[in-house]
Amino acid sequence: MTEPWATPIGIAYIGLFFLSGVCCFFVVPRARTLDIAELRHGLLGLLVTTGIWSFFKAAFFIVPAPFREATYTIGLVFGFATVWAWLYFASAYTGRRLHRNRTLRLFGAGVFLAVVGIKLTNPVHGLYFTTTEATTPFEYLAIDHGVIHWASTGLAYVLAAIGLFVILEMYVKSEYETRLLGVFTGLLALPVTFDLIALVRPELINFIYAPIGVAAFAIGAVYLFGDRFLSVGVAAQTTDATIVVDRNDRVRNFSPAAVNAFPELEGTVGEKLDDVLPTVAATKGGDGNVIEREDDDRSAYYFVSSTSITLDNSTVEVLRLTDITDRERQRRRLIQRERELGQRNELYRAIIAASFSFVFQIDLEKRFSFVSSSTKEFLGYEPDELTGEPVSVLVPDEETLGETTDYVEEAINGASLQVRDLPIANRSGHTVYVDVRMVPIYDPSVDQDARTPDDIVGVQAMVRDTSQRRQREGLISVMNRVLRHNVRNELTVISGHAEILAAELDGGAKSNAETIVEATNRLLNVTESARRIETNREISPELETTDLVPIINDLIAKFEQRYRDATVTTEIPETAIAESLPQIETALWELLENAAEHTGPQPTVDLTVTTGDERIAITITDEGPGLPEDERQVLADGKEQPLVHGQGLGLYLSYWIIANLDGTIEIPRSQSGTAITIEVPTAPDPS
Repeated sequence: MTEPWATPIGIAYIGLFFLSGVCCFFVVPRARTLDIAELRHGLLGLLVTTGIWSFFKAAFFIVPAPFREATYTIGLVFGFATVWAWLYFASAYTGRRLHRNRTLRLFGAGVFLAVVGIKLTNPVHGLYFTTTEATTPFEYLAIDHGVIHWASTGLAYVLAAIGLFVILEMYVKSEYETRLLGVFTGLLALPVTFDLIALVRPELINFIYAPIGVAAFAIGAVYLFGDRFLSVGVAAQTTDATIVVDRNDRVRNFSPAAVNAFPELEGTVGEKLDDVLPTVAATKGGDGNVIEREDDDRSAYYFVSSTSITLDNSTVEVLRLTDITDRERQRRRLIQRERELGQRNELYRAIIAASFSFVFQIDLEKRFSFVSSSTKEFLGYEPDELTGEPVSVLVPDEETLGETTDYVEEAINGASLQVRDLPIANRSGHTVYVDVRMVPIYDPSVDQDARTPDDIVGVQAMVRDTSQRRQREGLISVMNRVLRHNVRNELTVISGHAEILAAELDGGAKSNAETIVEATNRLLNVTESARRIETNREISPELETTDLVPIINDLIAKFEQRYRDATVTTEIPETAIAESLPQIETALWELLENAAEHTGPQPTVDLTVTTGDERIAITITDEGPGLPEDERQVLADGKEQPLVHGQGLGLYLSYWIIANLDGTIEIPRSQSGTAITIEVPTAPDPS
């Protein structure tokens, strides 16, 4: 019998399979340099199992006849193993996670061991294959495959086809230029054609030619198209714009999405990335990974990430450009918002520092939840010492505790209030006095228009030290008492004696005594004006809803009783509801009295009240000679020079009261008479 190696056709078969095995193992060292572990493991598994399978196929024709069935069987085991190595590689290459699925791996191992068990026990049952001597196309041990063989082979082909399909599908969906890759990947399926032909044509032996296709694929994937094959596999796993560059930073490939985002990429294969997209190139090795693009007067933002692939001495880098425009715009808005909040917080801090000694926040349990650092300077407490403590820790006595508790309760129920000269105890136990302004703090998640007392989460208390003011006011009070009592008493004595002298003397001496009387009376008026100023100096800043008509009617009655020769005309509505206080009566009286005393023996005064949506105007008109300039300045802007000016103090009192009631005074210039208009705010509609 002529052995296969003694015939040209036999030598061709032996050489073809042996060469396939050599090619697979020749590629192994280069495949081991692949730096993507899962791809490397899958590719090496495919190369090694296919190479061993190829060598056993070549050996089948060479070994002595008694060992040929065993050689063929062992080759079948490695041949079936190539299917699972191929599936592992295909899953890793296309970015799937099937090769990591524990259930699938256990299932695959079970199928593999079951089929291998049937193959290895074939000498016992003979169901997998039988052998006969064949003479065409040369003398060899022909394999007659059984049903179990075709079932396992069919399973192997189906599994191999699945792996091939997922790779070709990835090529199509990637939209890269992958025609050449698709052609050489399709070489894997070419040997199947020979397997089918061998079933019907005796010129080809029925011997499974798959190792030849795997060897061709390995040479192409690792040597001919290695960079492109691997880079496309990595880049196609994302829908983001991708650019492939080589180790010299030259553009080698790019996705259609990249061209859509960066039209300047078109036709730039082989050019330096720095010349094409310098902003993208600048991210390589830099700190910033976000680039900005101007597009139709709007900015678009891309995050640049890279994946390097090394195969032997060749390295390519896949740059992935993820569109993060919406996220980046949101991030920049947040940064701008944080900057604005920082500026606002600094403004609030400066305002509080300039306006208040310290700040407290009080929770619903009436405990301090926040204490500003400035507390230590005034009270001697560190902020941490007061935080969490009840407000009673700063209260000097039981009476003050009750008042303070009521104030906090009012704020918790939604009121905004201001307390003057509230006594509190510092760390050393001494009582100090402060002004406190309390406002409720609402849950910020509740819309401002929908807030109710149920949404209050605490109270903000702004505290101001009043020590210097109390000292100053104490000094003023002493001076006023001296002015009102001591000076007034002495002036009364002087005036009384001057009146006696004026009654007893004649001529120049009488005139001098009368001058003394007039001067002392003017000074007495000064002391009376000072008394009224002190009486009204503590006007509350919280205005109230006040009907001005009853106040004005009482003033007119008082005016007519004191100045019986005066003529008063009025034009007053039934009501004039203002945001004011009853102290406005003192200011109006000073102006009426000024009109009566400067318009002759029979004064005529007109008083008109006009109501508007926002302001109420009170106009007082007389027919006198008009206000002197110094007195006009007192009413216009509060200037009183010199201070010892009897009528000036009265006008100053009017100005001061009206200004503190959020009102204004206007005095238009005229040829005769005086018209003074006071405007105060109208009370808001209760609805």
